[in-house]
Amino acid sequence: MTPAAGSGRRRVVGATVLALLGAPVSAQAQTAAQNPRALREMQIHRVAQLGLEIWVENQPAWETRLSTTPHGHPCFEAQSPDSYFPPAVLTYASWPKERVPQEQLLPIATTAIRQASQNFGWNPGQSRGLHPVAATHGVLQGFEADFPGQADGQPLDVKVFVGQTPGRFPVVAWVYTQRKRMEQLREVLRRSWGKLKYLDA
Repeated sequence: MTPAAGSGRRRVVGATVLALLGAPVSAQAQTAAQNPRALREMQIHRVAQLGLEIWVENQPAWETRLSTTPHGHPCFEAQSPDSYFPPAVLTYASWPKERVPQEQLLPIATTAIRQASQNFGWNPGQSRGLHPVAATHGVLQGFEADFPGQADGQPLDVKVFVGQTPGRFPVVAWVYTQRKRMEQLREVLRRSWGKLKYLDA
């Protein structure tokens, strides 16, 4: 692939990621996930549309759904039940047909995360101050950032991760919860993001 071709592909993949990251506010539910809860402690969902195996809390059981963004891209969402504190929503998306060289992942992640912050109330000038840091979750290597945000008038804390196993397709995972409550989700993220895997792995 020539440098120009690589740049074009990076823009296309990046633009798709950017469009998707409006999903926490705008995604519309299409159908409930139909996968069985395979373990008592955790639900295990094999989501063919994303090419991913996703683990979800099951004590108490979190609600899950397969949604489609206004741009037609599928994403999988897990939402804490009313009895759970702090309330949280975890969302996942992927691009099974795409391959991104590992050296191009940082600029894609940076652009996507900065756009995500604008979806949560930041202006472009503020978003340019976000600098994702390297992160690994299970088999995925990539970059993530935490930032405060707002949706529907509610103050939130948001974390966005963009990563992949080298040579495999990119995955985006994001979570939002009440302001100053992200630290309380550390174990939830360890058990969910840390168990993410590709279906054919």
